[in-house]
Order: sequence, then C-alpha cells, then structure tokens
Amino acid sequence: MKLKHLPVVVLTGAVLFATGCGKKSGGGENPLYNDASKPSSEESAAFLLDWWNAMFQFVASERLSPPDAARMYAYISVGLYEAQIAGTPDYLTLEGQLTDLKGLPRPEKGQVYDWQTCVTETMYLVQDGMLARYFPAGVSTLNKLYDKQMESRKAAGVTDEVIERSKAYGEELADAILEWSENDGYVQTRYKQYKAPSREGHPELWEPTDFNQTALEPFWGEHRPFFIKSASQCDIDKAPAYHGVGDTTGELYKQALKVWQVDKTLTEEQRTIAQFWADDPSETSTPPGHWMEILGNFVKSEDMKLDRAAELYALTATAMNDACIAVWYTKYRVNLVRPKTVIHENIEPTWEPYVETPPFAGYTSGHSGFSGAAATIMSGLIGDNLAFTDSSHVNIGLLPRNFASFQAAADEAAYSRMYGGIHFDCDILDGVEQGRCVGNYYLENIKTHPARKTAAKGEAKKEE
Repeated sequence: MKLKHLPVVVLTGAVLFATGCGKKSGGGENPLYNDASKPSSEESAAFLLDWWNAMFQFVASERLSPPDAARMYAYISVGLYEAQIAGTPDYLTLEGQLTDLKGLPRPEKGQVYDWQTCVTETMYLVQDGMLARYFPAGVSTLNKLYDKQMESRKAAGVTDEVIERSKAYGEELADAILEWSENDGYVQTRYKQYKAPSREGHPELWEPTDFNQTALEPFWGEHRPFFIKSASQCDIDKAPAYHGVGDTTGELYKQALKVWQVDKTLTEEQRTIAQFWADDPSETSTPPGHWMEILGNFVKSEDMKLDRAAELYALTATAMNDACIAVWYTKYRVNLVRPKTVIHENIEPTWEPYVETPPFAGYTSGHSGFSGAAATIMSGLIGDNLAFTDSSHVNIGLLPRNFASFQAAADEAAYSRMYGGIHFDCDILDGVEQGRCVGNYYLENIKTHPARKTAAKGEAKKEE
C-alpha cells in the first residue's frame, strides 16, 4: 500500500507564518528548541484525535492482532513526539533514550516551521510504511484526512513556504523512524517456524483449544524493546503446577474450578465487563488501542497542548509495546495451559468459555500486561485516583463505563478475561504485575520533562 502524497507548490512573496512567543520557558530545558517558530506548547492537540480515530478504524477493519497494533501505535507515537520536539521549550527528545534511536534529522535553526504540519506529515508517512502490506478501502479515508488537515493549516494562515519546509522535515523524520523500525526483529520473525512442545509428559503445557488454531506471534518476545533493557527484564514465573487428568487438588486445578464456577454463575454485570474489554480485532482498535482511546478522551477533555499530548501518546504506546514484548516472552517461555483444557480434562468435557480462547498460551495475560503498563503511565503523567468515563465502545453498542482511577480500569480489564473464561488468576495478577513493572521503569528512568516529578507506584525491575 502506498498512500497519496501530494506535492506542494511554493509561492513567493507570501507573508511568513507568525512566530509566536520566542522565549524559552522554565529555563529553556530543551537544547533543540527552535525559537523562530510558534511553540508546539501553544498549539492545540485536537487535530491528533482525527488521526488516531482514523487509525483505530483501520486497525479494526484490517483485523490487526494486539501485538501488531501495539507495535504500530508505538512507532507512530514516537514519530509524533519527535516531529514537534523542537517546538517545545521544556520537553526532551527520546533520541538516545529509546533503544537504537539515533541520528534523527532536526529542523534548521532560525527557520520557521509549523509543528502541526510536521506532525501530520510524519504520522501520515509512518503509518503508510507500517501498513504497507495492507490494501484496504480505508486508504482513501486517510488520504482525505491528510488533505483536510493540510488545507486547515493554510486556512490558519500558514504560508506555503512554511508548509513546504515543514512537510519536507516531516518526510525526512518519517523515513528515519521507518528505517529504525526495520531492525526491531519484526521482519526476521515473519520467516521463523514454530513447533509447539508436546504435552506428553508435560500436561501443564499449552495446546490449541480450538480446531485449526496456530500459535500467534511465538517469537514476539525476541523483538527489540523500546526502553526496557530486554524482554526478560520484567519476566515473572509464579504459575502453579498442573499434573493433568486426575489432578483435582493442585493450585492450578483450583484456579480452573474458579473459572468454571464464575462462568456458571455469570452475572449480567460480569457479561457486560467481559464484552466491554473483549476488544476483538474485527470490531475494535484491540486492547492497546482501547487504552489509546481512553487517553484521547483526556486529550480532548483537558484541551491539551501538542507537546503534552505528544509525550502522553509516546510513553503510553511504547510502554504498552514493551509490555507486549515482555508478556509474549513469558507466554512462550512458560507455555502454560489454558482454563478450557484443564476444565475439559477434570471438570466438564464439553464446557465452552464465554469468550473464544485466543491461539496462544495464557500465562501471562496480554490484556493485563497492556492495561497495567498504560494505567501506570497515565496515572503518573495525568493523575492518580482520577475518576473518568470510558466511552470507547459506544460505536459498537456498548454503554460507557465509569472508573475511579486508571488503575481501577486496569484491574477490571484484567479480570474481564476471567469472566470471559479464558484466564486463570495467576495469568491475570502476574500480567498486571508485568505491565506495571514496565510502566514504573519508564516513569523512574525516562527523561522527557525534567521539571516534573512523576508518580511511579511500586518498584520497577532495574536493568539486568
């Protein structure tokens, strides 16, 4: 797929775009700050919401898997952050902090740029590169949105000369981000073959629970993380033992019995929770996208400026992607059996869960890892114990839900998987712990706004 990239005609004799405030605030922490241009800290982030909404629709229509979606969101968000970093006096680049991110192009000193145009161009081309293997009808929607946003900059008084310069910089930056993405292990793992270990003599090991299932992304744990030092940094292994048919006293059997009993007495509220957080690829933006939609609601309700919103998107998306790498590393290292298998072998041979079991091992839970990471980042950067309403799924007929905090939402998202019948307690609790480990490591170690003290909760595992 290649999206339409329209040329821009440079007009001479036009008035330059107004530069706005040229003084650095807060002591001018950012050495890349370009004081010739209107700061991104004075630009509204509202235009980002249209881009993300278009991306969420794209992800749903193309049925991207949660790992695939998490990876794409992360690269787009890093591009978004770096595209406006020279426009903010107080935030710092992620170059030199994220793994192998180096040599990024920078705006020319003393030249005027429009940061909204830089961001639009970068996001447009990064998503183009990330989605190049798809050929959907949704391409025309993205092209129309691109045209609309470029026209809006002209309507705002940005000259063709500044738009041309900003587009050229956005294209150069997008190329650098895409080149960086090519070395994260994704392409290499497309060609690796996986053979699931036999359960013979090892009844605790996962096997497909439905006909014609194949293991999803068995090598995702080999991918290069964005900020954690390795996939094993937040590894965990507290899964109970399971001895197969006849094991009716062990801890894993007890957890399977709990899943079965919950399913047999499932309340309407629990059914609603299971549906709300199911985040099926065919209907939604997937679990990481759900959290990006929650974040977007805060960007809108708080009328955030571009620099702050860019930081939130970048850290939330990259932390979720790192949590995905950590969780998938654990999934295929431990390879723990799913509840359906244990229940069939010891409780009810014909039992079916409320939610279809995904095609990979259960320990630890992906939903729990995504949610633990996102809630930790958002609690640290937006606020802890901050009540909100999540209306992410009204478009598919699910009513909004109210939460007392991001952590409360993460806990509900995690336990929705038990209500769905597809995860044990150990999958859920340890998955949340992994996600929080990743999130806390970000909050305690990454430097994006030196003047702000984040509210990291608990201890993150340090570099190994």
